[in-house]
Amino acid sequence: MDTEQDGPEAVQRATEACLRLLAVRARSRHELRLYLTRKKFSIPVQDQVLEKLQGFGYVDDARFARERAASLLQKGRLGPQAVLHRLEAHGLGAEEAREALAAATGAVDFDSLAAARQVLERRGMLGRRLDAKEHARAGRLLLSRGFSEEVVQRLLGEPSLDPPGLDD
Repeated sequence: MDTEQDGPEAVQRATEACLRLLAVRARSRHELRLYLTRKKFSIPVQDQVLEKLQGFGYVDDARFARERAASLLQKGRLGPQAVLHRLEAHGLGAEEAREALAAATGAVDFDSLAAARQVLERRGMLGRRLDAKEHARAGRLLLSRGFSEEVVQRLLGEPSLDPPGLDD
């Protein structure tokens, strides 16, 4: 390995680059590693930088996951499944993501039914009678936003979200 690519100067440059990213928003360890890989820093440099940042307290995946989950839930635009997918996209493991979601749900007192209601209200689909197509569209919207089938059924009142006659 070339000492210029792996030396203290490379570690310093990589650390500074990561600190600039972290100044904008918190990042997962996985996101920082992807960034350093794109910038062509060697694995040993990446490892040193990530350990250094973790030692400073700037990289903590469990804290990041809880804060990110809480932030997404508070916005009221996504259901629990979508939040899990977002956390996993940040490189967090499924179990770590589930634990963070559970902690965040309690911390922000998240009500899935109320959040789903808000999503429909923003789209003008609440408080009026929906025709079959609108009903199906509302169900698909909620499912795509990560709300459970149970929440969709409770909110829309029907087990089937498909308008009749499409299979004929």
